[in-house]
Amino acid sequence: MSCLLSAALALIVGLPHQGPAQNPPGGAQGQRTQQGQRPGRTAATDTPAAGTAAAAPMIEIPASITHHTLALPNGSITYTADASQVPLKNETGEVECRMFCVSYLKDEAPAHTRPVTFAFNGGPGSATLWLHMGSLGPKRAPMNDDGTLPNPPYQAVDNADTWLDFTDVVVVDAPGTGFSRIARPDLASKYFGIQPDIAAFTTFVKNWLTIHRRWSSPLFIAGESYGGIRGSGLCASLFRSGVAVNGFVSISGTSNFMTLDGMRGNDYPYIGFFPSLAATAWYHHKLGNKFPSVAAVVKDATDWIDKEYAGALQRGDNMTPQEKEHIATKMSEFLGISKKYCFDSNLRVTERQFFRELLRNEGLTVGRYDARLVGKEELKVGERGSGDPSDDATTAPFTSSLNDYLETDLAIRTDIPYLNSGQVRPWTEPEGSYAETASDLQRVLLRNQHFRVLYCCGYYDLACPVNATLYTVNHMGLDTQTRNHVSFQFYPAGHMMYIEKTSRQKLHEDVKKFEADCLAGK
Repeated sequence: MSCLLSAALALIVGLPHQGPAQNPPGGAQGQRTQQGQRPGRTAATDTPAAGTAAAAPMIEIPASITHHTLALPNGSITYTADASQVPLKNETGEVECRMFCVSYLKDEAPAHTRPVTFAFNGGPGSATLWLHMGSLGPKRAPMNDDGTLPNPPYQAVDNADTWLDFTDVVVVDAPGTGFSRIARPDLASKYFGIQPDIAAFTTFVKNWLTIHRRWSSPLFIAGESYGGIRGSGLCASLFRSGVAVNGFVSISGTSNFMTLDGMRGNDYPYIGFFPSLAATAWYHHKLGNKFPSVAAVVKDATDWIDKEYAGALQRGDNMTPQEKEHIATKMSEFLGISKKYCFDSNLRVTERQFFRELLRNEGLTVGRYDARLVGKEELKVGERGSGDPSDDATTAPFTSSLNDYLETDLAIRTDIPYLNSGQVRPWTEPEGSYAETASDLQRVLLRNQHFRVLYCCGYYDLACPVNATLYTVNHMGLDTQTRNHVSFQFYPAGHMMYIEKTSRQKLHEDVKKFEADCLAGK
C-alpha cells in the first residue's frame, strides 16, 4: 500500500498511518508559511489538541432531550436542550453523514418570531466545543476572569452571557469532528473540502429547519476562525437555495487566506498582522508610554502602514539602504524589537518569529490565539517556541468541562469519543489559488440589502488579526450604502475573546444588539 493511500485511509477510518511526517518545514524569508497552513486549531504545522483522532466510521448516537432552567441577570429562562445527529442523505435516500448538534430552544417562545443562530468553529477540522462552552451555551468552561488557566479539576459553570436570552442557539460539529461522522471512507471527498463542507452545512441547516418546523424563524449564522470561510460561503449557498439569512456574525473569522498565508511576493500578511503585533508589544510594556490604549496603538500602526509601510513593501528591492533603515526604525518603535532584527528580516517580521523575539530576553513566548498569554521556554534562542501558551490555557478546561457536561447535563450515552479535532485531510481547495469566500459574502450583501454582517475582532489575535479582516472587507468592492451594512466590534483579548470576562460580556451585548437591529431593519 502506498504512503499516499495509507495516509488517506488513516485520515478517514482511523487506521494508524506509518508514513513520513506530514508537517511542512519552515519556509525561508519571503515564504512566511506553507500555503496549506490554516488559522484554526488543526493547521498543518500545529500540534493537534487533546481529543484529536482520525475520522471514525459513522455511528448513530441516540438523541437526548433534556429540560433546564437558567438564572440570568434579567430573570430565569426555561429551555430544552436537544442533543442529536441530523442525517444527511444522498439522492437515493442513503444516509451518508450524521452531523451532531445541540439545539438550545427557549420554552414557550413563538417559533415564527424567535431567532435561530447556527454556530460553528473552524479549523478546518475543529469541533464547536470552543463557541459552545466559551460563549453561546448556557454552560461554559471555568476560565479565570482574565482568560488564564484555572486550577483543575474543571466542571462547567452557569453562563450568564449565553446568547440563549435573545436567540435559540444551534451549535453544530462539522463532519469528522465532535460526534459528527461520515458513513464510509469513500465519502470523505464529499465532505472534506471548502465547497463540500459548505454544501454539507447547507443541507444540515435546511434539514434542521424541517425537523424543528422553523422555516419561518429569523436566521443567523455565527462562525469562528475558519468558520469565517465556512460562514461566508454558507450564507451565499443558503441564499442561492432559497434560504435568506438575516445576518452573519464572524468571530475572529477570515474569508480570504491571501491575507494570512504567505509566499514570496505576497506582502499582504505583513500588512494584516502588523497592528496586532504592535498591540501585543504595547500590552507587554515594550513601547513605553507613547500610546494611551491598545486602540490608539492599533490606529497609529494602521495609519503608518497606509502612509509608509505598505508602499515600502511594494517597492521591494528598489529601496535604498537609507530608506530601509528608516522603515526598520519605525518598525522597531511599533513592535518593541530591535531595529537590527527588523532590518535583517528584510522588513518582514512574521508572527511566528515575533512569538519568540518579543520576550526572548525574559525566556518567554507569547500566545498565537491570545498574545496576552505567555509561556516559559527552556532556551532563549531559536525562531519557534515549544507550543502555544494560549492553546495550553484553554484545551484542558474546555475538554474536561465539555465531556462532563455532555454526559451529566445533556445525558448523552455513547462509547465513541468526542473529537476536539478531526483529521479531515486532504482538504480540497481551489487549485492554484488561496481559499477565499469573501466574494460569496459580497454577492449576498449586494443582492440582499436586508442582510447584515458583524465582525468581532480581538486586538491580541495573532491567528486571524484585525487588519487582515479590515483589508478583506475594504477590498470587497461594496458601494457606500452596502458597506454600511457591515460593522465591526473590537475586544481587548485574543482569537477566543470570550475567555476574558469583560470581552465575553461585550460580545454578548454586541451580538444581541446586532440581531435586534437586523430584525428591526436597521
